[in-house]
Amino acid sequence: MKRKVLIPLDGSDFSLQIVHIVLDFFDPHDVALILLRVAPPPNLPMEISTSRDMMIGSYPLSGSYEAYNSAVERGYSEVEHELQALRNELLEDLRSEADRLREMGYAVKLEAQFGDPAQRIVQYANEESISLIAMATHGRSGLNRLVMGSVAERVLRSVVAPVLLLRPESVAMVKTAGEKLATVLGKGAKLRMAVATDGSTFGQRAVTLASELQAAFGSNLTVLVTASGREGAAQAQQIMKDAILLLPSDPKPEVEPLVGYADEVLLQYMQTHPIDLLIVGAFADRGAGGVNAVGPTAHRLVQEASSTVLLMKGHRHVFRHVLVCAGVEDEAVVAVGAQFAQVLGARLDLLHVMPPSAAPYLAADASTTIDVDRAISQGTRLSTKLHEWERKLEMYGFNRSSMILQPGSVPEVILQRARDEDYDLVVVGSESSPGHFPGSIANTVIRYIEQSALLVRVHST
Repeated sequence: MKRKVLIPLDGSDFSLQIVHIVLDFFDPHDVALILLRVAPPPNLPMEISTSRDMMIGSYPLSGSYEAYNSAVERGYSEVEHELQALRNELLEDLRSEADRLREMGYAVKLEAQFGDPAQRIVQYANEESISLIAMATHGRSGLNRLVMGSVAERVLRSVVAPVLLLRPESVAMVKTAGEKLATVLGKGAKLRMAVATDGSTFGQRAVTLASELQAAFGSNLTVLVTASGREGAAQAQQIMKDAILLLPSDPKPEVEPLVGYADEVLLQYMQTHPIDLLIVGAFADRGAGGVNAVGPTAHRLVQEASSTVLLMKGHRHVFRHVLVCAGVEDEAVVAVGAQFAQVLGARLDLLHVMPPSAAPYLAADASTTIDVDRAISQGTRLSTKLHEWERKLEMYGFNRSSMILQPGSVPEVILQRARDEDYDLVVVGSESSPGHFPGSIANTVIRYIEQSALLVRVHST
């Protein structure tokens, strides 16, 4: 059975930041997430309080019991109605976050309760056999904490389950790699682009692609040439000469030799040299796989690199048709994909895959696409997101006709569409940190598609 992780939320953006920490720690196959919102109960109706005036001691006034009983029942009914309405509002506020997590493969349950937050969290954790409580603390200290109390501190003292706390000072409000790339592209600034090669056929094709992208984006390009120590200096120099022949003479990219295991020296280089976009092809360890095989070195770079990565697969290095795969909160993925397509003069399809359970009101047949106009007219959170995407696409010369909605299993739908349509580049976001990337949707897509893939980092590093 999956372990239960309870995530108490208070409606603030700050409290939501603990979710990213949980995603870094736990794989979707290992845990079930419970999002709990505790709110103060609404005020009691006047009938409840005024009905007490009809009493003398513990006895009702003569002839007034029926009126008293009716007032009490009416009061309780109104309280229950108001509580249910408020509970529905609280659950609706959590729904977009739950949908985002479900798209990533997590099992998610929503709960809304009323009362003292610490008491309700402790009670729920004890009654539901919670394995871990993960929550953010606003970090009150000293007299302020003594006067106002600390929900996190009271929970920590009262529960048996372990508690994972996120303090304000531990939260770095920084942009993700994908957001940084979208900002750079949006401002028309020069990209810091790097391409890695070990002299293999696919590595050299990546160099050719990088030189073409350098010309298209006007970026600064660094060529990272890797060679193992056992190959010797002569072989390393030959690899560099071959790579230089593929590069333009103006502007001349920098060429940086790196000696050692390719994945290790490249990841070490990126720790000290900020890069907006890393371009790689398959290395010499690719083996005799099919057109989609890239080998362990390239795969580890895709998994571990802190920047957005463009993985070149197959033989195409001209991108005329781009498929952007976006989750509910993937604004950076949409922005980066649209800007790439605009600069390269490519056609664009924006695909959003909805879990089958979320789409019955939009389409009777889960195997067909959903009418975007109809989805936008539904007045749901999805329709709001579609409006945002439509505005984003219009900024870069595309329109609503580029959007595709389809219910089904996210990786299966993406892979099927990539097989059926003539795409040159598939853009997908990754919210998983390196340790959990192997179990992610992005990893499945990148492993099995035949096209080149642009992996946009949308998790905090």
